[in-house]
Amino acid sequence: MKILLFGRSGQIGRAILASLPASAQVMAPDWRDGPAGRNDEAQMSAPLRERWLADFQDPAQLYECTLARAPDVIINAAAYTAVDEAEDNETAAMLINAHAPAVLAQAAVRCGALLIHFSSDYVFDGSGTRPWRETDQGRPCNVYGQSKLAADLAIMGSGCRHLIWRTSWVYASAGNGFLQTIMRLARTRQTLSVVNDQIGAPTDARLLAAITLDVLERYGQHPEHLEDGLYHVAAAGQTSWFDYANHILARMRTRGATLTLEQLLPVSSQDYGSRARRPLNSRLNTAKFLRTFALPLPAWQAGVDAAVDRLCEDWRRDQS
Repeated sequence: MKILLFGRSGQIGRAILASLPASAQVMAPDWRDGPAGRNDEAQMSAPLRERWLADFQDPAQLYECTLARAPDVIINAAAYTAVDEAEDNETAAMLINAHAPAVLAQAAVRCGALLIHFSSDYVFDGSGTRPWRETDQGRPCNVYGQSKLAADLAIMGSGCRHLIWRTSWVYASAGNGFLQTIMRLARTRQTLSVVNDQIGAPTDARLLAAITLDVLERYGQHPEHLEDGLYHVAAAGQTSWFDYANHILARMRTRGATLTLEQLLPVSSQDYGSRARRPLNSRLNTAKFLRTFALPLPAWQAGVDAAVDRLCEDWRRDQS
């Protein structure tokens, strides 16, 4: 099985790349993800090195380069994820998050590949308290969400075989996301304010990678049995960013970390004043995924605890 992976330097892409078996035939090219571009070749291991640049802002180049590799599976973990910046860079966000996945879907049709794409809870407006179903209409409240919804619709309308994993609040122990920011600031600040009215489920990139690889293994054995389509996939349970931060701090203390933080303050989204509006309700109904694939979705706390433990251990090694 030839797998073409885009976004290998991101949270999900890195987790997938680390989880793939040594026997897998993987192509993980560099990719250009901003107005000036970025070349990640220096970070790529020699066996995976690809001498081409996947330009997500050049649809024709992306299409031709994808067809030239004739993959059996295309995994798109690449995205423009700067939600606030997207408000001022709508063209770049739409090219990378909407037009590029649409082109990959067209290429998948042409070469008969399965396309696996990662979507976002931000396709919804965040109203109400009921967990969102796959059949609910998307009404994004920011440019980032608009770009992700456009990709979902383009892929589903393309006619390619596809799996769209729509997920929420993705984190990893590598990188510099919310989890790392809270852990870092807890060691340097005395007071910190965190939004308390947005509700969702922190989802480990490693969980998404494990699910993807499990389904790929089944697909390799019985491609005709794959029930492709859109699925909501997120860790079980729900929390606010404020309670999520409190959980991180409690786990750090359990692991013996020394914190300078004395006060964690809840703040509303309106008072926080982000450039882009965020959905208040990011709950996702995962019943369809559980029913179809019978794979476990652990409670969000389990993955967060494991990630905090890894980072605390890394700190200890660095200090020794």
